[in-house]
Amino acid sequence: MNPVAIEGHLVRVLIQWMIIIAAAWAFGRLGKKLGQPLAVGEIAAGIILGPSVLGLIWPPDWPVLFPGETQQSLQLLGKLGLIFLLFQVGMEFDYSHLRTRSRTITLVSITGMAVPFLCGLAIGPWLHATFAPETPRFGFVLFLCIALSISALPIMGRILLEMRLERTVIGAMGISAAAIDDVAGWILLGVATALVTSHFNVGHLLLQLVEIAGFFLLLQKIVGPLLRKLWRRGVTGLNDHGMSNSFLALLLIGLFASSLLTHVLGIFVIFGAFLFGVCLHQETSLVKAWRDRFSGVVLVAFVPIFFTNTGLNTRIGSLQTAGAWLACGLVLAAAVAGKLGGCYLGARLTGQPPREAGCIAALMNTRALMALIAINIGLDLGLLTPALFTMLVIMALLTTAMCGPLLRWWLPKDLRKLVPD
Repeated sequence: MNPVAIEGHLVRVLIQWMIIIAAAWAFGRLGKKLGQPLAVGEIAAGIILGPSVLGLIWPPDWPVLFPGETQQSLQLLGKLGLIFLLFQVGMEFDYSHLRTRSRTITLVSITGMAVPFLCGLAIGPWLHATFAPETPRFGFVLFLCIALSISALPIMGRILLEMRLERTVIGAMGISAAAIDDVAGWILLGVATALVTSHFNVGHLLLQLVEIAGFFLLLQKIVGPLLRKLWRRGVTGLNDHGMSNSFLALLLIGLFASSLLTHVLGIFVIFGAFLFGVCLHQETSLVKAWRDRFSGVVLVAFVPIFFTNTGLNTRIGSLQTAGAWLACGLVLAAAVAGKLGGCYLGARLTGQPPREAGCIAALMNTRALMALIAINIGLDLGLLTPALFTMLVIMALLTTAMCGPLLRWWLPKDLRKLVPD
């Protein structure tokens, strides 16, 4: 590509990036005014910018705003954003909940994974036969079950903070159960990805799993402790809790190397970013330094690109028949019945009052970003058709949008005074 062509391409990407940031900011704030978390507005912005809404009123030669020649550049930026985001999510995982889990947390996390998984197994064969018979059946059903079962821990945390419920017993139980479910969900997602990329070769899969487990142990036992030691030494020497450029360079090299290694091992690079973050989560001052320096840039500039790319791939017009909309309703019903119903059942079985059980279930039913990552992985692996992809995106958006209203409805009277109007 000659310099003039590169400049022209860059100009188009910058214009699109500017539009994405502005739309995500505007719709995120609009969603917040309507009682929704920022993420719901940001996801909606991506869908509105895509063919489902803007594509219906744009000139016939759509897409003009997001032409095909810039899609790869936007996808690259979105993937980079996911690498940084998953690194931060891994660093901010609080595993102390796993060591002090109560009977309620344990049962809620188990039912919150098992019941939606069973719902996925129930509807998966019909969805596969009707909408994606050309894809591997086992791989499709497995990814469907994971998408229905996973919770969005980062979004849940944002909702609790926005509603000032992060320090309540309900908030602590919801976060704890979601942490366990997300650990299980990420393990399943990694196994499912390895299974599909190994072309369902059991021997190759087992070798991949052993290699990934060895890489995780290397990070936990050697790389993580060494980096944390270097961080503490640097902070003590400088008497400063900021992050030096030298340590930042070392951290980025480690982050990208971990991402590349998971790619070599046959799974997506974002898993390497997540595992690298996990090996550093004990060092709270390092986590804070990273968050203070980069969190805003990642959340404002990069993550909305991922949402917008998801929106650009979401074609509500692909659901053209009554059967397709029936299937979409079935996916949503299975997701809500499985996660909301399963978690409510688990909380009630351990003696939680109905309102508290409902609040925990509403929090666990939030999927948003984590489900969208799983759905996009399924699309990248060729397991989802456009119609099925659209159904799952609608499910992820609506289950997240349900959280705020359900929480306000179920909150006990003594907690309602904490929630801002």
